[in-house]
Amino acid sequence: MSRSLDRSVRFNGPGGYIINMVIFLAGVGAIAFYLSPLSPQPTNLLVEAFQANVALNGLILFVLGLGIIYNLRQAAVVGPAVSWVNSFRNSVDPSRTRLPRPPALIGAMSRMLLDADERGGRLSQASTRAILDSLGQRVDEGREFGRYISNLLVFLGLLGTFWGLLQVVSSVALVIGSLASAGGGGEAGDAVRQLINGLQAPLSGMGTAFSSSLFGLAGSLIIGFLDIQAGQAQNRFYTDLEDWLSGITETVTTSSGGDRASMEVGKPEDLLSGLQRIEAAVTRLANAQSEAQTKASEDVRREIRMLGRTLIEGVPAEDTPPAPNSPNKGR
Repeated sequence: MSRSLDRSVRFNGPGGYIINMVIFLAGVGAIAFYLSPLSPQPTNLLVEAFQANVALNGLILFVLGLGIIYNLRQAAVVGPAVSWVNSFRNSVDPSRTRLPRPPALIGAMSRMLLDADERGGRLSQASTRAILDSLGQRVDEGREFGRYISNLLVFLGLLGTFWGLLQVVSSVALVIGSLASAGGGGEAGDAVRQLINGLQAPLSGMGTAFSSSLFGLAGSLIIGFLDIQAGQAQNRFYTDLEDWLSGITETVTTSSGGDRASMEVGKPEDLLSGLQRIEAAVTRLANAQSEAQTKASEDVRREIRMLGRTLIEGVPAEDTPPAPNSPNKGR
């Protein structure tokens, strides 16, 4: 591989994006601490919201923690890939035996680079495209799970909302039924106490609905930001790799009359446009040949008719050449 081309592109690690993620998580933690009983102004808002439905809210927080760890890992896996590429570029060992083990993210790319380096040549355009396609596919597959976690948090929040609303509706129906069965024979104080006791269940259902929505939507917001940062780290590595590979990819050349012209493989749209232009040129050439053949056939037929008419009618007298002198006249 050409070393002069290796220095033209600088690979950046995911450190900056991971720092952004940590700062964002620290801000979220500060907000949660401010709303907790441990803050300078103690409040039980988050604790009471969590206790409204411990099972569902606990599941939401567990999924949130899983998503945070996964997105941090997605950003961190770019670091070993950048280190391996830099080691490959800076290595002076022709056998490449001292290179570290390539990470799974660039496993296919590392094998193709090593094979091309052993042959002492540059990468072909097909190899470069295969490397970029393989890396892009692995990056997209990794981000699918992060998007699923974000959608799962929204689903759990909506599930808790409808769960709480069902509890509210059923509890209100029971309260109304108990008041109707009591009738008007009791005292007013007993009816009020019965109404207050009956409203505890609907209020508990409302707590479940709003608390699960709060945790679910907040968790989806957190995972969405982390997914953006992890995606930017991976896309930055993909862009740097594409720029570097473009410098070590050979182009197809052809020579004509001593001049060498570079012929790069175009896009499918360009190839289709070129084929259409060639087809139009061939059609025009065929039409021109057909017209020329038709005109030539008409000229030949006209000459044949004129020759036949001349043979039938005879040659005119004035056009008949004089007969040669007889040898007897000279005697």
